Amino acid sequence: ATAYDIYDNESDFSNEASGYISEENGIPEIEMGEVNVDHNWTQVELSKSFVDPVVVAGPLSYNGAHAAVVRIRRVDTNSFEIRVQEWDFLDGYHTMETVSYVVMERGTYTLNDGTRVESGRFETNETISFRSVAFNQTFQLVPVVVASVTSYNGGDAVSDRMRNISAQGFEFSMQEQEDSSQYHTTETISYIAWEPSSGITGGLTFEVKKAQDMMTHEFQTIPFSETFADIPVFLADMQTTHGGDTANLRCQNKDIYGVDVKIHEEKSSDPETNHTPEEVGYISFSR
Repeated sequence: ATAYDIYDNESDFSNEASGYISEENGIPEIEMGEVNVDHNWTQVELSKSFVDPVVVAGPLSYNGAHAAVVRIRRVDTNSFEIRVQEWDFLDGYHTMETVSYVVMERGTYTLNDGTRVESGRFETNETISFRSVAFNQTFQLVPVVVASVTSYNGGDAVSDRMRNISAQGFEFSMQEQEDSSQYHTTETISYIAWEPSSGITGGLTFEVKKAQDMMTHEFQTIPFSETFADIPVFLADMQTTHGGDTANLRCQNKDIYGVDVKIHEEKSSDPETNHTPEEVGYISFSR
């Protein structure tokens, strides 16, 4: 991956770990990796060309303490652009962070063990209220859902929040920083929904679960149950909106045994960052 600064100067290639799983044994075509990003747009070149790719990324690592989100744009069949975006009341410059990403062909899938998976996309401008999103299949178990804003139609920083996840669908809203008008233009939202499951199939070790403990503003360890040979790609998202303050997840200390996760509120309205406990779901992959 390379990055471009505000003058369109291109950097050297960054450190990047990635992998590709072809469609076999019921697994959809998936490409996954980690990339180092700062506030400059970074282009990620994919190993293959997808037909209709769904891209999800995050959470950000916690190298820089300024509250920030992942932004994605220009998703096409073989690449996408990604960067760190600080909340608008901050200076916008952010140190290098590590973020995991997963790219999957859009569609519905059933793995050989019966586990159901869906990758999809929709558009919304909902910020104050929530939009209902229906799955394209009925899940047997309530899935873990991870989502990302994958367009850059509005320049203000924005995070995603979900609630009322069921076997039929979920509710979704975007959040701008607290002292804003909470109006945001229509953006494209990508999501992956995967029934809780774990194991090894098609050469891919995976674990899809909800954290045993509710997450708060303090870092808490999510231990992995699967034995990963390599440090896994880790996607996570809040599955609830118990606390309404603008927030998103951050992570640190990821290894083959687990990862530390917390809810990070921004401070545009007040310096208080305590957050009501939320349910967090995660998806981990390793080759």
